[in-house]
Amino acid sequence: MHIELERHIVHIEQLDKLHLELLKETLLADDGKMFALDLLAAAAIKRSMSLCAGFSILMRTQNYASAASLLRLQLDSCLRFFAAFIVKNPHDFAKEVLEGKPIRKMKANDGSNMTDKYLVENLGKKYEWMPRVYEATSGFIHLSERHIYMTFENKEIDNKANNISLFISKNDHNIPDELWTEMAAGFLACTDVLFEHLKGWQFTKQNPDLVENLKYQNK
Repeated sequence: MHIELERHIVHIEQLDKLHLELLKETLLADDGKMFALDLLAAAAIKRSMSLCAGFSILMRTQNYASAASLLRLQLDSCLRFFAAFIVKNPHDFAKEVLEGKPIRKMKANDGSNMTDKYLVENLGKKYEWMPRVYEATSGFIHLSERHIYMTFENKEIDNKANNISLFISKNDHNIPDELWTEMAAGFLACTDVLFEHLKGWQFTKQNPDLVENLKYQNK
């Protein structure tokens, strides 16, 4: 395994403590008051911990297709928690999520439905790599050309050839090292974005007066 890839995987494996510390800080903020957004934050943290654990195992067992699917799910958490920052009332938003209302049917401050496309475009204004990662990994969620392409042993397909060579295995030994490393780096980047927004809520909850003053000054 490439040394940079190993470093990324070890980093991901060691994120449990940071997840739990952030959850604790969030729940204890503002004298332990509980808000609807706390429940969504807790769900995002729980999901992220699970995805980190699963992603690390899949990377170590060289299961590229499944690992790519988990990267897409981690990106999904980023998008959906980010949605709480672009609505009029984040707690009402969290309550509707808890009740099972699809986020794509909810509206942002500008009146737009918060579809995946809308969320990717908006968050992509700050993280220019995000639309590319979304597009690249979405193909792994549904059976698609990406899965077909991975079955070919020779990636340079000759359309005139009468024979093809297939590579069918639960492990993807034929994936170049740089693609594994790129995917691990992408997973870490998505996790960082999720943490940034989770910490943003924790700060807001802990400093309601300061946040309110900042809103007033920006009017």
